[in-house]
Amino acid sequence: MNVLKKVKWVLAISVVFLIILATNLIDKKHFLRIEESIENIYNERLLAKELLLNVSIRFHKKELAYALNDTAYLQSKNDVVNTEIGKSLQMFDRAGATKQERYILDDLNENHAKLIQLESNAQLKGILYSSECVEIFSAINTNINDLAAEQMKEGKNQKRLANDAVNTVKLFSKMEIYMLIFLALILQFIVLYNPKKNSIES
Repeated sequence: MNVLKKVKWVLAISVVFLIILATNLIDKKHFLRIEESIENIYNERLLAKELLLNVSIRFHKKELAYALNDTAYLQSKNDVVNTEIGKSLQMFDRAGATKQERYILDDLNENHAKLIQLESNAQLKGILYSSECVEIFSAINTNINDLAAEQMKEGKNQKRLANDAVNTVKLFSKMEIYMLIFLALILQFIVLYNPKKNSIES
């Protein structure tokens, strides 16, 4: 093997190696982006579910206190619980809420405001679990159930998008492998092809 052939082989192998390295780095970058995206989606959905659960528990405790005519609850804990619910709902809105979730959340905030207003009047009248109060709690429970359903829907949608992205990257990876094989064959032909020898034989 003469020097020229050796140089050709080295160049051919180097080109193939560089192409493989470049495609692997690109694939790695894409996979890291997908993993990061999935992790962010998971964290946002998980945080929103946790906040929704906390809000639901607090509302149920309030409703139970009302049903048991617990006036001590209104006097000692109610203001703190209302503040905590308000903060949780604000955090939910900031945790990547969708347009539909924000619409339901606005309705929930309105119902919560109605409940707070009713509570202030109830303390004056000494009547806790009125028919109006029952209606507000029913509307709040509907809002919470709607938010939970929207959470499931959005979680499935985001998972589908992430899976589609992963499948796309896998497809491109297969295409890159076929391209590398094709390039390797071309380089082999260039290295092994000897025009002088063929011209002499003819």
